[in-house]
Amino acid sequence: MTKYLARLGYEVTVLTSKVSGSGPIEGAHAVVRTSDLLASSFNWRRRHLDEGKVGATTPPPSPVESLIVPDVSAVSWLPFALRSARSLIRSNRPDCLVTTSPPQSVHVVGLRLAGHGLPWIAEFRDGWRFERPRGDWRFEAQRRLDDRLERSVARKADAIVAVTTPIADDLRERFDRPVELITNGFDPDDVDATAVGDAAAILDPDRVSIVHTGSMGFTGGSARPLVEALRLIRRDSPEAASRLELVFAGLLSTDEAALLGSRDLDEMVRCIGSLDRPAVLQLQRAADALLVITEGARRRSVATGKLFEYLATDRPILVLGSETEAGRIVLGAERGSAVPATDSQAIATELRRAAEGGWPSMSDRSRVERYSWAELAGHYAAVVDDVTGNVVS
Repeated sequence: MTKYLARLGYEVTVLTSKVSGSGPIEGAHAVVRTSDLLASSFNWRRRHLDEGKVGATTPPPSPVESLIVPDVSAVSWLPFALRSARSLIRSNRPDCLVTTSPPQSVHVVGLRLAGHGLPWIAEFRDGWRFERPRGDWRFEAQRRLDDRLERSVARKADAIVAVTTPIADDLRERFDRPVELITNGFDPDDVDATAVGDAAAILDPDRVSIVHTGSMGFTGGSARPLVEALRLIRRDSPEAASRLELVFAGLLSTDEAALLGSRDLDEMVRCIGSLDRPAVLQLQRAADALLVITEGARRRSVATGKLFEYLATDRPILVLGSETEAGRIVLGAERGSAVPATDSQAIATELRRAAEGGWPSMSDRSRVERYSWAELAGHYAAVVDDVTGNVVS
């Protein structure tokens, strides 16, 4: 988004945490990365993730995360973020402030700075009280505090942006406010620049290769119904099973790695660990089809950035989660198929269809261009202009 806002003439300063990485952000006028306790040696979970990419597993949630409202960043990062934000305002006052979550505590920056007269856009890229990834808080006092914080943000922000339709609908209904829907997207420059390259060598040319990129352990999706579907195919359609391979590129939880590594799935499933971003984009374009795994009805609002990368590839997409926003988007764009996330029989039917060459080729791109960052940035710019009273010709 920053890249394409800059091309439209907007000067964007990004304030973030050292946890998010290092170096410049394309299109940003300036990038300020503050200290964060999660980036320190005190965070054993981060050390665990940094031990290696290939074959790494995601650590279990920290007990601290179940105590701090709205999230652990309220303690680890928010104090540093507030100090840096105030310094930025003093040195070069911006025309508009955008707080984008998760973590939800980032919106406290907006609450604290609202009194400075800055137009403020609060952007929800996950739900807050709506469809919390790990369920609701254990104690009533935590729930009341979380409710109060969310309500304050929703009422005091000058504009609200949501990334999926369910999140937008929930905010409109509960707070009786307009909400702009601006989804995730794909970078058209990646589409123009990315060739298949060496990634094709990863895939078996004698099989139909269905690729999943990214981490299941972080999103909450489970591979168990998928594994059950593969076993159904092996039992009932051995010829289709011999023509099919599922390739997983990304971090896996310990449980998911064990499940996908089951011996009875040899040759049908391969887990290749994490790849760098260029290799991931190449692998997506080399695949015969692409796979999205969601939690289904438990989190209907899910539509991750990976899905939009998939849309740009012109490869058929199978979404395990017809109940979700990801399923709605793929079906609406006519870019593949979606089945219930827990229906192993339906999943097996679609996989057999893929193995038998039954999925159509992707030719018409008109339905996916709305998800280009270039298009989305124009929509975002209109929101900025509205809250600032600045219409740029």
